[in-house]
Amino acid sequence: MLGWLLAALAALARGGTSTAPGFSCWKQCSPLGFRCSWPPHGPPGNTSYLLTLCYTSPRLCREFEAGARTTYPLNHRRIYVLTNVTAWVEARWGGHVHRTPNITLYLDEALKPNPPPTTVPFTKSGGRLRLQVPRPPCHRRGQPPQREARFRRTGGYGWTQVTCEAETDEDDTVTCALGGDGAFEVQLRHKPPHWSSYWSDWSSSIFVPEEILESPALSYQLGELGPAGQRVLQLGWQRAPEEQGNVTYTLLTHMPACGCTEEDTVELGTEVTAHNLTLSGAEYQILLTAANAAGTGPPRQLLVPAAWRSDLDFKNVSVVGSAVTVQWEAPSAGLASCFEQQPLQGAAKRGVCTQRGFPAKSIHVERGALDTPACHRLAVHGWSPARGWATFALHHHYVGNASPALPIHINTNTSDATVVLQWSPSPRAACPGVLAKYLICHAAEGDNVTYAEADAAASHFTLQNLRPGTAHRVGVQEVTAESKGTCGTWWRFQTKALGPQGAAWKPNLKYLGILLCVPTVAVVYQLSKKRARRLLFPPLPEPVGSKAIEFTTGETASQPRPGFVEPSERFTVAELLLAEPNPGKEVNDGGTRSGTPQPSPTAAQKPVTVSPPELPFTYRRQEMLSPPGFEPHGSAEEEEEEEGGRQVVRQPLIPIALLISDKPVIIRDQAGWDLTPEEPLS
Repeated sequence: MLGWLLAALAALARGGTSTAPGFSCWKQCSPLGFRCSWPPHGPPGNTSYLLTLCYTSPRLCREFEAGARTTYPLNHRRIYVLTNVTAWVEARWGGHVHRTPNITLYLDEALKPNPPPTTVPFTKSGGRLRLQVPRPPCHRRGQPPQREARFRRTGGYGWTQVTCEAETDEDDTVTCALGGDGAFEVQLRHKPPHWSSYWSDWSSSIFVPEEILESPALSYQLGELGPAGQRVLQLGWQRAPEEQGNVTYTLLTHMPACGCTEEDTVELGTEVTAHNLTLSGAEYQILLTAANAAGTGPPRQLLVPAAWRSDLDFKNVSVVGSAVTVQWEAPSAGLASCFEQQPLQGAAKRGVCTQRGFPAKSIHVERGALDTPACHRLAVHGWSPARGWATFALHHHYVGNASPALPIHINTNTSDATVVLQWSPSPRAACPGVLAKYLICHAAEGDNVTYAEADAAASHFTLQNLRPGTAHRVGVQEVTAESKGTCGTWWRFQTKALGPQGAAWKPNLKYLGILLCVPTVAVVYQLSKKRARRLLFPPLPEPVGSKAIEFTTGETASQPRPGFVEPSERFTVAELLLAEPNPGKEVNDGGTRSGTPQPSPTAAQKPVTVSPPELPFTYRRQEMLSPPGFEPHGSAEEEEEEEGGRQVVRQPLIPIALLISDKPVIIRDQAGWDLTPEEPLS
């Protein structure tokens, strides 16, 4: 007895039984009754169970034979439910006895509610899930039940368990923090506030889609206002992603100028991504809203401007001061009409609605006031269930004191006979249908006034074929449907006189001179370039009758042949140009040098033989080939010519030593040199 009392006190100190890991006893809400349950122990079919309940007051215990069952219903008439009780179960098979841990509870409050329903409404915003979870059927008034949620991302595995907080004690709305955006799978459970109550089982999964953070991108195409007073607005948007689940769209159409009927609302499904709206000629506000199970996203707004059509006019418009009276005809039958009168700029004004039916071809009169200087829009719209709203009549009226005569800017710099007139449109021109055209008045000095017209959208006009050197006057006047006449304000200007500089052939002569100068400069440049090249870079002299050096067969066979640029003998830098004397001739007694130079002393001591093989290679005389018909130089006879009364001796070959690289080379010219007595050889 003392043991189970200590166990009961320990359970009370822990705050009761919040879970049922194994053995548990609870009170059912529907149907009313009590039940105990425990896990099986021992071999199946050969194990019997004994349930024991010990009460605190009165201090007694009761035993219940459960047989082989693992659940046992308790009759509330045979147990004490308004006191604490400690219970356990013994399992017996063969000679074995297994006893479960003790549990302590207050049976009347030991409730285990059913799981919460999965059809609860919810919203999600900023990663927080807001639900309306109903209370258990047998929950008493007072403190709300405890609620928990576990969630995981769609397609995930691990659960995350959080505690849901109640917003108020009287309300069933709770908020659960999911910790982020995205699609989640959520399960709920609840528990009465008493310490001996139990948590319900987890509910079925609630699929929470990703919240809609942005409004859908809206594209549109607006048609023209037709003769029936209606136009078509084609709307389109992108389909929502799969993470947002089942998305529905709501189109709300609002006409600010007329509040005769409620706003038109259209609900569209997930698969719909386009819709057409039939509108009148009034201004509209279109709102597209996307919503899913997580909530409603921000709306996308589209402002549709008012339309205008020239042939949809009133039968009569009368303006006296600020009072306006219009007369219109209904093209078809309707149930309501709206007279719109408001300025184009500024805040919109609500029109006058008439909730009264009218037949087709009926005539109606509307009255209003135009009290502000501006462009006012006057319109009548009619509504019928079959066609909706349609515009019956449209008119714009300008109220203001702006002068129809416009200040202009005269541009006379274009040419002598052309002038451009420029002006800025007045506020009257911004009023659709009010300004019909511009009247341009022009007169030269001494001539009559001529008139021209410009379109209402024009801002400039060109006067052509003007008389040069003449005074002119011009004016620009706005013309409306009510105003007609001539220009009231004139502007004067003077055209340029046509002088000598104004001849028509002078620009052509200028262009012709440019065209002729270009090829002339090119020819002079080419000739100067060739002459300068000849003066600065003269051509090099070409050798006359020079031949390659030839050697005899015996000479080349007995001695090695030097290269083409090998020198015949070594020279110093000072001996780059030397004359080789001919040893076959001597100087005569008269002091006249013979045609053959004298040999050097070294050559006198060592005479040179004619036979090429016996001479050294370095001092061998090189044989030169002579052209056909000429005798070779170096023969025993000299050539003499009479020239100018004196005797000229033709000199033989004079070897010339040129320095190629660092080695001089002797080149013999066949023509030779003419040496005069005034230029003695050294």
